[in-house]
Amino acid sequence: MAATAPASPEYARFVTRERGAQRFPGTLGPVPGGTVLERLIVPRDDVTRLAVEAAKRASGFFRATKRTEVVWVNGDSQLAVGLTGVRTETGLGHIVVSIPVRCDQTGPTEVHVTFAVGHPQSPAGLYAATQRRPRGPAVIVDTWAEAIVAFAWHVVLDLVTGLAGATGKDTRGNRLVPAELEATPDGLAIVPMARHRFSGSVNVTGTIV
Repeated sequence: MAATAPASPEYARFVTRERGAQRFPGTLGPVPGGTVLERLIVPRDDVTRLAVEAAKRASGFFRATKRTEVVWVNGDSQLAVGLTGVRTETGLGHIVVSIPVRCDQTGPTEVHVTFAVGHPQSPAGLYAATQRRPRGPAVIVDTWAEAIVAFAWHVVLDLVTGLAGATGKDTRGNRLVPAELEATPDGLAIVPMARHRFSGSVNVTGTIV
């Protein structure tokens, strides 16, 4: 998804801001396959702000929209999921995604998904682990656990891949990808890199190169 979806202006604006402040010295030109850039540091407040953008994109809204929530349907069950209220908290080696939801049985409430990831003292690449059941009301989690965890991971993945992609492109025109993710109480660190070129690999336009 991240390789072919339209690039997010919000991610690009953040990277441009960080470059302008000389906090991210990544190159502006195309980079050869396998090239690893400096860490892109995303402060905690920016992680939360950009997570809203990621939540919209995870719901299929790749352009500006006034929609603030979507409704999931599973048989006779429905769950309203807030997009603009999605929050993230980062700690040493973990990311918590909090999602506002509501249904007839509970009214407005939240569910929380925690992902264990790497941190500066224990790098883990892009590895992430979580529990099968998010934290939240049982009446919601019993029906929607798998979908909630998948949505929360999609939010994290879009945020990380979107920001890495906004840092530049490789010599074949592909957006850069994240090679490593670290979480601390101060925010996230993302290491962008250019894909290694393998025989018969496919670029973002679907052409075999």
